Amino acid sequence: MPHCLIEAAREVSELIAPQELVQLVHDQAADTGLFQPGEVKVRLGLYEHHCVGGEPGLFVHLIFYVLAGRSDDEKRVLSRRVVRALVERLPQVPAISLDVRDIRREVFSNRRNCLDD
Repeated sequence: MPHCLIEAAREVSELIAPQELVQLVHDQAADTGLFQPGEVKVRLGLYEHHCVGGEPGLFVHLIFYVLAGRSDDEKRVLSRRVVRALVERLPQVPAISLDVRDIRREVFSNRRNCLDD
């Protein structure tokens, strides 16, 4: 945990290599101290068809899924740290945003907890 989904305009890959973008987000999340580095999972989806404000445009949007229980301050630290790093690395991208969403522990399953039953 956490799981991060990066959504971006395909053209963003002309400004930063996809693996570099994934690694940047991973490293920033891991460096918050909120997670073990080996627990941070990051995936990237590049979109051909998109609009920003009704027009084609560059964007990067991230969704971080974290197990419920983190404080709003901890979530804000994560959000601000990652967005600031992206703004610094991608100053040409006008739309950069991040949302942190809670995963309810009571209903979350993964390989490890399913094998423990």
